[in-house]
Amino acid sequence: MAAIELPFEVLVYLFKYLPSSDRKSASETCRSWYLAANDYCFLKEKMLVFFKADLNGESSPLQVIENSIIPYENFLFSDVEISNKINSFWNKIGENIKSLTIRKCDVHEKIINYVLQRCTNLEVLNIQTCKELFMSGCLLEKTDDWLHNSFKNLKSLNLSENKYITDALFYRFVKAAPELNDLCLSLCPLQFHGGFIKKFYSNTNNIFETPSECVFTFYFVMQIITARAKKIRSLVFSNTLIDGAALKCLAEIEDLKLDSLQLNTCDQLTNAGIIALTTHQKSLRELNIALCTRVTDQSLKYICDNLINLEYLNIQRCRAVSNLGISEIHKLKKLKRLNISQCELITREGIEQGLCREENLILEQLDVNSLNLHQNGVIMISEKLPNLTYLDLSFCFNAVTDTSIQVIFKNQVLLRTLKITYCDKVSDAGLTGMGKVEAEGDDEGPVMSNYNEMGTPNKIHLGSRAEEEIVRDARRKRDVLRMCEKLTTDSYTGYSLARLKSLRKLNLSGCNRMTDVSLTYAFAFKELQSLDLSRCQQITVDGVKHLVRNCPSIEYLNLNDCYNLKDDAVIEIVKGLRRLQHLKLRGCNQLTNKSLEAIRDHCKILKVLDIQGCHNISAELACAIGSLPTLHTVLMLKPGTCYITDGVKNRAPVPPSMTSLLRKLRL
Repeated sequence: MAAIELPFEVLVYLFKYLPSSDRKSASETCRSWYLAANDYCFLKEKMLVFFKADLNGESSPLQVIENSIIPYENFLFSDVEISNKINSFWNKIGENIKSLTIRKCDVHEKIINYVLQRCTNLEVLNIQTCKELFMSGCLLEKTDDWLHNSFKNLKSLNLSENKYITDALFYRFVKAAPELNDLCLSLCPLQFHGGFIKKFYSNTNNIFETPSECVFTFYFVMQIITARAKKIRSLVFSNTLIDGAALKCLAEIEDLKLDSLQLNTCDQLTNAGIIALTTHQKSLRELNIALCTRVTDQSLKYICDNLINLEYLNIQRCRAVSNLGISEIHKLKKLKRLNISQCELITREGIEQGLCREENLILEQLDVNSLNLHQNGVIMISEKLPNLTYLDLSFCFNAVTDTSIQVIFKNQVLLRTLKITYCDKVSDAGLTGMGKVEAEGDDEGPVMSNYNEMGTPNKIHLGSRAEEEIVRDARRKRDVLRMCEKLTTDSYTGYSLARLKSLRKLNLSGCNRMTDVSLTYAFAFKELQSLDLSRCQQITVDGVKHLVRNCPSIEYLNLNDCYNLKDDAVIEIVKGLRRLQHLKLRGCNQLTNKSLEAIRDHCKILKVLDIQGCHNISAELACAIGSLPTLHTVLMLKPGTCYITDGVKNRAPVPPSMTSLLRKLRL
């Protein structure tokens, strides 16, 4: 019987229901599916990333793009060398490029001039952390008229973290971009002191004629924004010395109506600046003032009173904000994303009066990690915010328990991301929904078991408290396992983690009471892409087998410091997870060369491998595996030395026994 080929339009329509990773796999099926998966409706969102790749060699990956029938538009080059050897690429593809990001690249001014001259339809340009490029001061010095042609459609410009940028260099970019809407100057050496104006701009009749080639001043940037006020919609001044006076001047610019303002980690920012901002920029939809230590309840009150169109608010680690300020948050009726993490003065009372005063069907993303909450606070959040798709409860030690996590599984069925890092009160009982735990004040709470945790009342335990806790955990695991084996999923007395069918990202790092029982009976996510089980030290190959079978779409897997994992577990992982791109096995000290051999034989698209602290793996084999075509990062260090996390060296982790002891001493 001949196969029926679906029309192109039908394929595109069906592919719209698939996540990007599934579309990528589907595109490898046949030519018609490849073309449908790269239709323009998908292509405009797709970014081609070249990270630590050799672009100048004979087998350059750019040659594949040059010969492709798909007109890619968005490119990101990170940690690569861009030389004149790839000029043919820009000659052929340049006019198709609409978004170009050059980050931490080795590139010369003449090469950038050549690249920008060929990219005649740019809409987004990001040149980040390329300090050598700006060092000479000659960048874009002689561009004649071609730069105006290249930047005629430019809407977004990002020049963040460029140490040697000056007013003159900045002006060369913006003067050729009449349609500029978004400007990012995060981590740039902006000078705000009035003395720079007197020194470099004593004659301010027309500062655009002689912009300074020595300093980068906020005064000059202000003049640009003032001249383009009707066009500018988004500004980023994060990690700069912007203060209340500067923000007040910015907010009062005539005809400026901002949609988004990012002021993350601006220590000099004061309440006066925030008040002026909320008074004059009432059109704001996104505001980020995270880690601004001088922001207080007064600022939050003005934000909630005046910025009624706000959809995103981030006040992470604004430590002066308390329940008094957060109780006003209910006034923001359009708020969809909220981050109030690490605000130590916010407690359950503030959450109840502000965020959970009434049922909220609008809020979709909530980050409350490291707040001083009780489990009733989490239950209240779960009941009042049923449409959450993102929830971060990490480091809420006393709030995330078997009881409260059950209420989340009951109500937050739309969750795509769940993070409960280091919430070590959660056990198999909560994750599987087995047993009996009473919810305070809730007669209809989930039914879970107490496991006779205190043991026989008349029995005297002669071991240490740590040994007693180990015995309790063993009993808990045994009892939950028995219940799971006896009951079907339809007869669960509680709610299983598996109820969250839409999960894409799950972080259970440090939840050490979770065992193979949870992996066997609570993990069944066909669309799960990112999973962090680091420091879950009770999991073994038995649980890994079920995990791999029931969660086949995992691309990122973190198993750092899972000391009980051996080579057989890694073999199961690399054989079963065909989409695996990031694998972290740091501190898994029972692994040997067999694990690396299995990775070499089965991981066809692996990009990052972390085997730091695996002292039974030979350095020679680790170096050899780096020759895999897709693998660009292999991290390997001897035990006891500084580990590398996200490119930064950290101290080696404290042994697990010491970690447990320190936690007990703290409590």
